[in-house]
Amino acid sequence: MFWKLAWRNLWRNRTRTLLSSFVIAFGLSALVFVDGLMEGMTVNMVRNATDTFLGHAQLHRQGFRDELDVKRTIADLDQRIASLEQHPDLERWSKRVLSQGMLASSAGAEPVLVIGVDPKRERDLSKFDEGIRDGNYLESASGNDMLVGSKLAEKLELQLGDRIVLTGIDADTQEMVQELFRLGGIFHMGTREMDEAMVLAPLQTLQKMLLLEEGVHEVAFRFSNLDRDGFPQTPVMLPVDDRKNKLQLWSELMPALNMMKEWSGVSMSIISIILFFIIGLGITNTLLMGLYERMFELGVIKSLGTTPWQATRLMFYEAACLGLVSVLFGIVLSILFTWIFATAGIDYTGIEFSGVTFQEKIYPALRWERLVQYPFWTFGFTMVASIYPSWKLFRMMPVEALRKRKF
Repeated sequence: MFWKLAWRNLWRNRTRTLLSSFVIAFGLSALVFVDGLMEGMTVNMVRNATDTFLGHAQLHRQGFRDELDVKRTIADLDQRIASLEQHPDLERWSKRVLSQGMLASSAGAEPVLVIGVDPKRERDLSKFDEGIRDGNYLESASGNDMLVGSKLAEKLELQLGDRIVLTGIDADTQEMVQELFRLGGIFHMGTREMDEAMVLAPLQTLQKMLLLEEGVHEVAFRFSNLDRDGFPQTPVMLPVDDRKNKLQLWSELMPALNMMKEWSGVSMSIISIILFFIIGLGITNTLLMGLYERMFELGVIKSLGTTPWQATRLMFYEAACLGLVSVLFGIVLSILFTWIFATAGIDYTGIEFSGVTFQEKIYPALRWERLVQYPFWTFGFTMVASIYPSWKLFRMMPVEALRKRKF
């Protein structure tokens, strides 16, 4: 009987109930949508960072990334690659030589990070071949063609076929060495650091120039069967006796991106608290308005023998009905909004954030467990918000309530 009476009381003022229900439902749907948007943005950023150049993991000599010391090549390279090839989810890998240098043309000179790559392996791991704006991708690991970023080409006033001179320091005598290249292509990756100060050269040519013999500074890996956070589900590690080399996942290589990803959860918690607080105020206001409008009749039923606990239970039931209707409506809105934007996408192409440039639309990712967690929390906050109106009803004296009758 109390449930039936609570349901009828709730709809005595349809406009107020519908407005309150819409506010709760809209807040819930906004929460689910923002969570899905953050999830989709994080997935997009991790995928862009790992697919463009980084890879899911990289192997270096201990301390190489601190100063890019050209002498610090990977120790026991063949054995390390052979051991990592045993990983069940390894898809591909690519060897690289990295060195700081100076690139000069007839128009001037600019400091650059030169990367020596094997074109065949690098094509399958990074997206430099897809970013070629003019010219062609590298054809072999032993030629004299070079790829430069679009902004760097503008600074040096380079045209396809121009001669350019790369100056670096060799790994043997630490003397300055130079090599003549021809501009074979210009790439545009949409990332400022890559387009302004990065060049690609054939692996073997750069090894010969820097007197590295067969040594390399970096091996990048791509894996399949990743978890939601972009990490291989099967752990990746070096042999325990290898103290010369270091294997790092993308989260260590790009700490800013990883930090942003971790703080997205904190941001969602803050947003949730704010929205739930607003929902709580709305529920409290609705129930208090209903309480004061029915003050006389509530005084009558308490005068007729209704105990304070029974009257309080009625108020709780009304809040439960309002919360249940609002949550169901909110779930429908959440699925609808997320599905629409997950299908159409949100265009943030070209915008850079945390060192990563969005190269494709962001598609919100609906996490189905959120359709249980957030509605549950919303319903819980609804019940918590009903405590104050219920307490007011519990303490209400029938004599004072009967004086509220309107003539």
